Amino acid sequence: MRNSEYQRLLNESLQGNQEAIGQLLDRHRPYLKFVTQRALDGRLQARVDDSDIVQQTCLSALRNFQQFDGKEEAQFVAWLQKIHERNIQDTIRRHAGAEKRAVGNEVAGSRLEGLFHLETLSPSQRVMQAEDAVRLAEVLASIPADQGEAVRLRHIEGWSLADLEQHFGRSETAVASLIKRGLENLRKRLNGDA
Repeated sequence: MRNSEYQRLLNESLQGNQEAIGQLLDRHRPYLKFVTQRALDGRLQARVDDSDIVQQTCLSALRNFQQFDGKEEAQFVAWLQKIHERNIQDTIRRHAGAEKRAVGNEVAGSRLEGLFHLETLSPSQRVMQAEDAVRLAEVLASIPADQGEAVRLRHIEGWSLADLEQHFGRSETAVASLIKRGLENLRKRLNGDA
């Protein structure tokens, strides 16, 4: 989405246009899902549907949109991230066992640190980081799901090929091919938008 289109949606949302707010939130769903996948560990991912957390964040943002007092994309993304971070942490608390609760929050907290905290950046850096993260999540969501997951796990999460073989139940060659196709699709889509 071009910056002018995004700004138009944000301006209409600030004027109370519910449809514009919905479109704005829909634009961020892939990014929120991406953040959720990064924040939850493997065992918790098996028990929690990341789409449910994304939906909860969107509903919370819709209900509380009048509390948003920004005017720019980076401000909106930072506000949405705070809501999402709270929802992720609440989910971890609800699903983690009493013994694992402290460890789960520590792990999720360390994963969330790199995804949130835009306030330490300059305004221009915040805008660039927010736009880049949202765009990457959109493009990852637009390629075939197995390719997007393979690229995310390998290049963002740092999984080894052996881990990916086990995860996908495929040979090393098949996994490497999946990653290669995913990266090619990402490049095509990113270059096509340039």
